[in-house]
Formats: sequence, structure tokens, C-alpha cells
Amino acid sequence: MQAKGMNLFWWLLGRSLLALAAALALPLGLSLWRGEHLTTAFLLPLLLAAGSGVLALMQGHGEENSRLRTLTVREGAWYIVAVWPIAALISMLPYILAGILAPVAAFFESMSALTTTGLSCLDFARENAGVPFSLALWHSLMSWLGAMNFVIIMVTVLPQVSGCFGITLTARQTMHFSPVWKRLRVSARQGVAVYMAFSLFAFILFYMAGLDPLHALLGALTAISSGGDSSIYAFMIPHDAALELAAGVTMLLSGTSMLLCWQAFARRSLRLLWQDDELRTYLAVVGGAGLLLAVRLMREQGLDLIEGLRYGLFQAVSFASGNGFFSAPAWVWPDGDRLLLMLLAVIGGCMGSAAGGLHIVRLKVLLKLTKAELRHTLHPRMVVSVRIDGLPVPVKIVGRILAFFFLYVVVLILFSILLSATGLTLMSSLALAVGCMTSTGSVATLYGIGLGGVGALPAWGQLVCCLLMVIGRVEIFSFLVLVDLGLHSLARKW
Repeated sequence: MQAKGMNLFWWLLGRSLLALAAALALPLGLSLWRGEHLTTAFLLPLLLAAGSGVLALMQGHGEENSRLRTLTVREGAWYIVAVWPIAALISMLPYILAGILAPVAAFFESMSALTTTGLSCLDFARENAGVPFSLALWHSLMSWLGAMNFVIIMVTVLPQVSGCFGITLTARQTMHFSPVWKRLRVSARQGVAVYMAFSLFAFILFYMAGLDPLHALLGALTAISSGGDSSIYAFMIPHDAALELAAGVTMLLSGTSMLLCWQAFARRSLRLLWQDDELRTYLAVVGGAGLLLAVRLMREQGLDLIEGLRYGLFQAVSFASGNGFFSAPAWVWPDGDRLLLMLLAVIGGCMGSAAGGLHIVRLKVLLKLTKAELRHTLHPRMVVSVRIDGLPVPVKIVGRILAFFFLYVVVLILFSILLSATGLTLMSSLALAVGCMTSTGSVATLYGIGLGGVGALPAWGQLVCCLLMVIGRVEIFSFLVLVDLGLHSLARKW
């Protein structure tokens, strides 16, 4: 890859690596304070990230002052796809230098955290598992950074690469994308500001729920980033209603659109939130699924109304937001309940949030398109358009959402078949593929792959999961654009 015509790529990558270096300073300081003797494990990756970031910025020199510079599709595709493995290669070093994990498992661990998938070869919630607290903090920080990077990509780079599909459907279509660098920086600052505010609010909630500052920080970083995992020790062991409430509110926020929240704040109007069709649908899906689970829990397991609502609503918001925390042993629930949780993970949260999945607005467009086609079949001369928030959705965006949905299903099927070659059952393979694709790794736990269970997969199986995590996080199209660019480059050379 040559630097010519790729200055913005290098500049974006350099900023991301410097942010990674700054984050590494926190567990380094904590390790020194607690006497965990992991100075080298964090200091060397910090220096590597900082040095690489400076070199990348030198490659992209002058771009920070180029306000009228336009981001190209090539630059955007390279950044969206490359930032994840590059960050994972640096982030895995603390595990290797600490002697905790082998290289492939460490790469899987860091990729899972950065993509907020939550799958792990280790159990970070157990204080007696031999995992230093500074590594647990690093795991949460990677999830937090990964979600922030995803939000920034979603509101800045991704629309340029994937043709603006999806992002123009948020914030009542008043947030228009511009590939001009000055506008990109404004959108990025807005997304980060909301994300930081949500993180601070989450920390306060967890602290008020009774956690000490360090554990409250871990809980806030993990939950707001939708990077939860299948550990039973986070909520099932404490069995604390206040803690579950704090997590539930935080997870609900992590599934809402950052752009919409920024506009509501900028306009000083909470009504804007309720007027958004996607947000109302998101709340209705979570509430409806939670109530359905509560009724089934009361009927199947004899729980009272309070307990049924407590567990049903918590699990619904947990899987819809992409966290996957457990407050009850959902893996022993009936097949219908587990399937509902898997579907919630596939649907995901709002566009522009930290949650993965298809996202609510795309599902609404698909459903309304189906209804429109049925009406057009009955009345061939009727002109029917798909509308969101009362505004027509452009035909180009509808077509791209249809293509995205088709590719989503195809990728899930292909990777499920591929993962079944590791020795997993077909249902477990499908659950693992869904978990990696939607960044909700706990879906795999519902079908027999618990926390740490992925460590039993062969090395190639773990790498396949890493690839699927990246494909899911870059929204498929960016990955395919990069593949197409590579194929065209090879064709020209031959």
C-alpha cells in the first residue's frame, strides 16, 4: 500500500494508535500502584503504539489543516478494515508478555474486546482466576475504545464507503453526511461527546449501586460499549437488584443513537427523542420481548411477577444492546426463549449506537418494503413509497439495505458451515457465528459455548471468528469494497 493518495488513511490510523497508547497508560499506572509487576507488559505495547502512531501521522502530514480535503472511498475502506487487526496486534501484547495467553488466543482476546463481542478465553470476573486486575481493566478499556471507534466510523467514514446507506435514516434525516474533512471532524466530536457523557453517567450509576470506584469503572466501560460477556459472576452471583438496574439503564443507553442524542441536547428538546421512529421501535422491541420472556418465565418456572419482569427485561435489553450479560441462567431456558434472545441480538439497537446487528431502522425499512410490495401487488397502479418518520426513503438506500440483508444472511450461513468443521454442532456453530457477527458473543453461550469455551477451538477456528468479528463490525460492505479494490489492483498488474 503506497502513501500516495492515502494521507487521510495514515492520519486517521495515527490518531487511533495514539489513542490506544494513551489508554495503555491507565493499566500501566494501575499495575504499578497495585504492585502487579506488569510494567513491561504494558510499557512495551504503549511505546509501540505511540511510535507507530507518530510514524503514521508523519505519513499523513498536513491533513489536519486541510479543511476542504475530501475522504475517498479507498482511504475510508482501508481505514475501516485495517484499524481493527492493527489495533488487535498491539493490544494482544500485554497478554503474551504477562504469560497469560498464547499468541493466537491473545489475538482473539484483543479482537473480541475491540469489536465488543465479549467472547473470551479467560474469565475476567473471577478475582481468584489468576488474572491481574490491570489486565481486566485493559480488557474493559479495549471494549470502550472499540465501541467509540465504531461510533466514530459509523457517523463519519462508513457513509462514504458504503454509499450513505443507513446513516441518513437517523436523527429524523436532519443529519446529512459530507465527505469533507472539516465536516467529518465535527461529526466525530459530536459522537465522542455523547459517548463520554454516557460513560460518566454509567460510572455514577454503578457507583451508586454499591460498587467500589475501580469495579464501577470496569462495569461502566464494559456496559456502555456493549462489550459485556457471559460471565455469571457479574450479575448472577451478586444477585443485586440495584446493580442490575444500573446495568439495565446503561445497556439501554448503549443501544440508542449517539447522533440523535446530540441533536436532542443541541436543540434542548427531549421531544426530539420521542419523535424518532427508530428509538420508539427500539424501546417497543425491548419492552415487548422482555414482557414475553417474563410471561414465559412465570409459566414455565413458576416465578412471581416481580422476578419474571426483573429477569425478562434484563435479558431482553442485554441481548438487544449487544452486551449479553446474564442475570439468570438463560442457557437452560426453553428453546423458544433462547431463540428470541438470539433474534434480539441479530436485530440489534439503533443506527449510530455501539450495538451491533442489523439495527432497528434497517429492519423497519425491510418490513415497510414488504408491506409496500404487498399493496402494490393488490393495486398495481398505486404508487407506494417507503417512509421513515414521515419522510420517503430514497430508492438507492432501500436497494442497499436489501443488499446488506442478503449479504448478512449469506455470510452467517457460510461461516456457520465453516465453524462446524471445528467439531461444534451445527446449532452451536450458528450461534457462534451470530455472536461474532452481531458483536454479542453470549449468543454462543446460549447453545453450549460458555465463557472461556472458545479457548478449546483450534487456532484456525479462533482466527475465523476474528475475521467474522471484523466483517460484522465494518458492516460487510467496507470489507467487500477492500476486496474488490485488491482484485482490481491484481488484475491491472497481470
